[in-house]
Amino acid sequence: MHSLYHQPWLITPEAHAAMRRAARACDLFSDPPAEPPDSDLLQIENGIGIIPITGVLMKRPDIFSRVLLGAADMDEISEAINEAGDREDVQAVLLDIDSPGGTVTGTPELAAAVAALSRAKYVYAFSDGQMCSAAYWIASQADVIFSTPSARVGSIGVLLPMLDETEAFKQEGLKVDLFAAGKYKSVGVPGVALTDDQRTWLQSMIDEINGEFQAAVLARGRAIDPAAMEGQDFSGQKAFENSLTAGVMLDRATVLTKMQARHVS
Repeated sequence: MHSLYHQPWLITPEAHAAMRRAARACDLFSDPPAEPPDSDLLQIENGIGIIPITGVLMKRPDIFSRVLLGAADMDEISEAINEAGDREDVQAVLLDIDSPGGTVTGTPELAAAVAALSRAKYVYAFSDGQMCSAAYWIASQADVIFSTPSARVGSIGVLLPMLDETEAFKQEGLKVDLFAAGKYKSVGVPGVALTDDQRTWLQSMIDEINGEFQAAVLARGRAIDPAAMEGQDFSGQKAFENSLTAGVMLDRATVLTKMQARHVS
């Protein structure tokens, strides 16, 4: 079973469903491309460092995730953030985001890198597509967040799908004999149903991550009502009304013009 099935995600349910379909399609490929595409993320325009954050966010994604899912490597994004902080010709930074979210692994650390950068240089986050789940956690550490009216913003929550294949195994005449030490060790084994203890443990893990997510989102002083942090996403205007962003901008060029006027000497 593909490893993306049984790990917690900060992603929209629709995007996760698309990933599951793509993961199953991996079996159709016997000769994957030899190398992932090159990454040179940081762009500089008139004193503004622009870092695109696009696609499903993962830590060191494999070749299939890059090609089939359009996955972005959080380590590469972090390197671009560090480079922007070090460069004297970068006076402010724009995170140009179009992402449904990604894995929990790597997200708090990347968000912390954005927070660290914002202590040295002004950081804006902007989306004209999706800024959801893990992508919003990361964006929330910027000084200012903008989106276009039609962008989707938010999805503050955690997702952990668990595929129960026990009935499918029975219909195929298959039975799993499981030998494990530790009552939680068998979580996610194909053909083995979850126990009540395992369900409780998994929910407690999800609640812990969700608490960290909400605390990070509120740490920069945004007055977001708890009712707006129940996993739903919003249009650009509704995101502004719910304090997830600082306002609505028509396009990326408008944000860049605003940044250059304010931050580039």
